[in-house]
Amino acid sequence: MKLLFVLCCLVAASSATAQVYKCPDATGKLQFQQTPCAGSAGSKVEVRPASGPDPTKAAVSPAGAPGSGGDKKTFTDTLADERMQRERWVKLNDAKLDADRQRVACEEQQRAMASRTASSNNNLAGATRNQAIASEMQAAATTCQNRVSGADRLVDRLQAECDRQGCRAPGT
Repeated sequence: MKLLFVLCCLVAASSATAQVYKCPDATGKLQFQQTPCAGSAGSKVEVRPASGPDPTKAAVSPAGAPGSGGDKKTFTDTLADERMQRERWVKLNDAKLDADRQRVACEEQQRAMASRTASSNNNLAGATRNQAIASEMQAAATTCQNRVSGADRLVDRLQAECDRQGCRAPGT
């Protein structure tokens, strides 16, 4: 069983280190091949990985071990973190603007309802109408208060997330 494992490792290691030879052909053009050149005209080419350490020379180290590079952020990770920080900042500011719009809309609605009481007559019908408007204003105020407090809770949650994970304004 151990012999089979050793043989598998040897086959894997030999296939991972393919050898490349640079040989001129009859017309003088260079050809690259895996077998040695006929004669002594060619030369062996050292093939290295496109990026990262040479897999045949580098010892496998667990991720996160000191010196293994597992504790460093890649450029892509850094960009992704910055993008998430900008997105959190944008969400937070959108939520703040939405909460302010809710407040302004509620104030305008209350002013519009209050202005309707000015046109009421100073009699029993006017008093009844004013009472109905006051009830309508109270219901609208409660609805507005619920919407604004929901928007404020969202702002608080997003602000806590920004404080915890960081936010960055676009362009910074």
